[in-house]
Amino acid sequence: MSVDSQLSEFLELIRTSEARNRPARLDDLASQLGCSKDAAQELLKTALKEDLVEYARDAFRLTSRGHEEVHRHREQYIHDKYVHKQGLAGRLTRLIEGGVQDWHNHWHRRHGLDENSLRGLYANIQDLEGRVEESVTLAGLSQGEKGVVIFALGGHGIVRRLAEMGLTPGTEVTVLRSAPFHGPIEISVRGVSLALGRGVASKIFVKRAEVN
Repeated sequence: MSVDSQLSEFLELIRTSEARNRPARLDDLASQLGCSKDAAQELLKTALKEDLVEYARDAFRLTSRGHEEVHRHREQYIHDKYVHKQGLAGRLTRLIEGGVQDWHNHWHRRHGLDENSLRGLYANIQDLEGRVEESVTLAGLSQGEKGVVIFALGGHGIVRRLAEMGLTPGTEVTVLRSAPFHGPIEISVRGVSLALGRGVASKIFVKRAEVN
């Protein structure tokens, strides 16, 4: 794991602590990162130096710049991981696009997201608890698995249609049946069974529900 990705994960964990109204302390962050306290201390020094975090009331919290960095990281991860195909085709597309400077305009012009759907996406990734790397598509869940909807990626029409079916952020879904050969997926949501095409299911992003 590179230093940049470690720092992004470090900031994501602080953001999650804030969302849960829990203090972010170095010992806890080191444990969640699976690294030594010394390694976490080095990440903290970098974050403090770059004005990404500040110390207050015996805990660490993100600065406004830190919040911006978390949002940037989440936005870029979603774009690179899910919007472009994986493998050589995706790498070539990202190479052609180059470094994105204006994400808002990029989503509009390159990927056709209208203002309403983009505003909703931004709100949902801002409220995301946990690391964005923990997200998977609904199509990626196996039969019997449960997930909690965190956001949908698509135009206003499809997002609205999903909302009408009850597939809104915070809703738990269970995969009842996943047809082979990229067939439809049957899910249970709010006590109702729904059948979704694989393409639609791939636009719904969930976080796997914790198993008790």
